[in-house]
Amino acid sequence: MTATGEPERHTLRLFFALWPSAVERNALAIATGAAVAQVDGQAIPASNLHVTLAFLGSVSGETLAQLVEIGGQVTAPRVELDFERLEFWPRPKVLVAIPSRIPVEGVGIVDGLWQRIEPLGIEHETRPWHPHLTLVRRVRRAPPEGLRISVGPPASPGTPRYGLALVESTTHGSGARYKALAEWPLGG
Repeated sequence: MTATGEPERHTLRLFFALWPSAVERNALAIATGAAVAQVDGQAIPASNLHVTLAFLGSVSGETLAQLVEIGGQVTAPRVELDFERLEFWPRPKVLVAIPSRIPVEGVGIVDGLWQRIEPLGIEHETRPWHPHLTLVRRVRRAPPEGLRISVGPPASPGTPRYGLALVESTTHGSGARYKALAEWPLGG
């Protein structure tokens, strides 16, 4: 109960994401490891690597079933992201990997998700989708110039690199942890 006598509403911090398989997460961690080692900050664990599609923020637990239904309604081709360059974003103090191009398939998923999410009363971010993979948080000094990576095709040709997931973010002493609450494949 709250101080006003109303029952407390259970909330979850949620987002939809392109969710790599465990094999792909490990490949991403290996491909970016040398660059991450050169940066003074908090490296993101491989288990947390993802590409956010729609950040929902704190959402009532009562809405979870509707969000799972929305995720299950997405029919889209698979999304390929080839990360080729690194950027340091000074304001949030993060090092991110940026793909060589913004895939139209990803933009379509983002637009389709928000068309279904907004009627639930969840506020849409105004910024356009800028796919990125956060590698290091709390960067204490700018990384050296010219850091580069190349994350090529998946380890198993023909295997989708990313699925769609509804992910919960929880905060712990060691940092945020992400857990996929529901996952769906992309592509045929």
